[in-house]
Amino acid sequence: MLFPLNARPSLAYNTGGRRFGANRSSGTRKHAGCDLIAPVGTAVRAVEDGEVKAFYYFYHDTYALEVDHGIFTVRYGEVSRRLPAGIRIGASVTKGQHIASIGRLSGGSHMLHFEMYDNSATGPLTVRRNPPYQRRSDLMDPTPYLDAARMDAGESASSVLPQFITPWSFARVCFPP
Repeated sequence: MLFPLNARPSLAYNTGGRRFGANRSSGTRKHAGCDLIAPVGTAVRAVEDGEVKAFYYFYHDTYALEVDHGIFTVRYGEVSRRLPAGIRIGASVTKGQHIASIGRLSGGSHMLHFEMYDNSATGPLTVRRNPPYQRRSDLMDPTPYLDAARMDAGESASSVLPQFITPWSFARVCFPP
């Protein structure tokens, strides 16, 4: 799996309010992704080959692009309304392809909100009646995958992985057949 930005953010995506599972809405729900802080307009790239499934208004003047990458789906959230040429629902994308750009939230912040789903469920990704994340049941913590993601096709993935990631699941996501 490739990292979704061309550079790792200087602010960690696995701490504070940017981390998966951080409290939201005064503790009534949990953060369903990792926030990768980067300048407005930063290119967002496909982490694997896939197909664009949806593009829609997401949050505070930003949009979300859903891409089915086969063994997992990614919601690339808080992106600009303007997509690169050829990116539309039904389009095939290739690993590393520029698929979106970071948008500007109405509050002025800028980031890529990155959510992952293991494709064991179907239907909309947001499910308000499913606490604590209010997401589809196959939501997964993207942190270990982002930590292990390569920056380019020539870079090897990290050899240090959290204990709960099995070699099989890591290989399945980072090195699909």
